[in-house]
Amino acid sequence: MNAVLIFTILYGIIPYVYYSLIKDRENLLKSIYPFLVIVFIASIYEFIFPILFKTSIKYWFLVYKTLAFISLNYFYFLELDKKHKFLFVFFSVIFLLFVILTFSAWNNVFYMEISSYFNALQTIIILTFSSLWFIKSFKELEMKSLLESPVFFIIAGLIISYCGTVFLFLLAELLYNIDKSSFQEYWMLNIILNLLLRTLLIFGIWKAQAR
Repeated sequence: MNAVLIFTILYGIIPYVYYSLIKDRENLLKSIYPFLVIVFIASIYEFIFPILFKTSIKYWFLVYKTLAFISLNYFYFLELDKKHKFLFVFFSVIFLLFVILTFSAWNNVFYMEISSYFNALQTIIILTFSSLWFIKSFKELEMKSLLESPVFFIIAGLIISYCGTVFLFLLAELLYNIDKSSFQEYWMLNIILNLLLRTLLIFGIWKAQAR
């Protein structure tokens, strides 16, 4: 598992590097760029500190959840043509309340439990904005197939990754307490879905470049 974990972490560097190496960026999705940067930073951090130096990453979880929320909101905001501002403000306020309420309890509660609440909220946000994007795409009918859209592959990756792991995160503390030795086997699902998300990010970038 360690080899797969290290590969998945380092694999997160590739989407940003691939994006950065493309010279002609006229057709590239500028909306996803901040998220690529966050994934790039997360990959380096998670390789250096927990893997090489064996340090705790519980505070990093809160930082990453916040940065991912901001960058994904930016992605959807641009892809939805800066509409639905009320929803963006509403979810931002809810997320901010989450941060404020959990920050003081971060040291006293199993951080995976708190992280699971953030993941559940982020999943709801992704499903909400993804649904709006699908409605927008079908109304505009600019594509013969969604497979022609690079945004579709990125959104598909986000939906699969977050929906696929939301219950894993919610049950993480229970699974960890029941059998610590087997917890890594359950955690493999998170690793595989992260690998899939990063692959679809790369494919989405390639699809945008190829248009």
